[in-house]
Amino acid sequence: MNNKILNVMDNPNTKFGKYISITLLFLIYISVTQVVIEVRFPNFVEEFSLIFKFIEYFILLIFTIELFVRIIFDKKRWKYIFSFYGIVDLLAVIPGLLSFFVPILASTSWVRVFRIFRFVRLLKLMETGSTFGGIFNRILPYFAIALGFKGILVALEGQAWWPEFKLTILITVLGFALAILLGTKLRVVNSRLYEIEDALCRIIGALRDMHHNKKISEKLKDWALELEQTLTSSKKDRPEKVKNMIINTNNLEAILENENVGGPNTAGFHRDVTYLLHRATAKTPPAYEDFLKYVTFAYISVVILAIPGIVGFLSTFLLTYVMAGAYFLVDDMDNPLDYGDDSLIDVRLDVLHNYNTTV
Repeated sequence: MNNKILNVMDNPNTKFGKYISITLLFLIYISVTQVVIEVRFPNFVEEFSLIFKFIEYFILLIFTIELFVRIIFDKKRWKYIFSFYGIVDLLAVIPGLLSFFVPILASTSWVRVFRIFRFVRLLKLMETGSTFGGIFNRILPYFAIALGFKGILVALEGQAWWPEFKLTILITVLGFALAILLGTKLRVVNSRLYEIEDALCRIIGALRDMHHNKKISEKLKDWALELEQTLTSSKKDRPEKVKNMIINTNNLEAILENENVGGPNTAGFHRDVTYLLHRATAKTPPAYEDFLKYVTFAYISVVILAIPGIVGFLSTFLLTYVMAGAYFLVDDMDNPLDYGDDSLIDVRLDVLHNYNTTV
């Protein structure tokens, strides 16, 4: 029971777990928004002080319950308490509890500062399971952190000491560079995806032509089944399976020659198989991948910092969704043979599967 309760909180794969994650995410945003309003519009907060106190105490109650549930049901509670997220949870709750029991503390600014630690709890989304699914599930942690961080900046922008940033030229240059980098990678990975499918169609066409030879039909069926298993294998096992597939293809070539099966058909078959297996293990160079990641992060960070007010908040919302979404989509296309539950775009193996199920 302890493990089930903690699993609901840490790995929200069930509907109930997802509802909890969404609720906590919503409360974190409400809490950060409330801090922003208190800093930027103190007169408004004073006029509706009862409403703001009710919202704060309600959020504090939910986070306190969550903290106590973790402490009570986690067998490694001391390890959790002294972990990074455990300390963040304590700092996000204890000052609020102290201000509740000692009301004079509620008017001090240090309590408001510690409430900002609730924003850091968004980092937990990095380590939780699926909440929404699809591309939005990939973006969600970065989306939540960007918006929460921008909310804090909106509060700071109202202070007299906050500097004014004029980075229009830098934003334009970075955006242009990022568009070139993403476009180049998109072109490469998209062509690889279709090239694999084209090569596979040619291979199956050659197999169907050779399949009428009864002496080699069983060998061709075994080889085609092994090819499907190789292409659908895990990323970890695929390199070894590709090596074995190359050896078996060479053995098949020897069998075809012994049976006097040759000509342009088999020549194209061997060429396409070699090309397919090569493309199955191809990857974008790590240096290019890392540079693209850093530029994407830098561009979003500059926009968050440079564009003030509500316009900056909306820009953060749109830019994070578009740029981070484009990055993760292109990155997923760079793994065209990944058929896991989290895969978004992959190579269609229907032609190979249909061959194996019909012959």
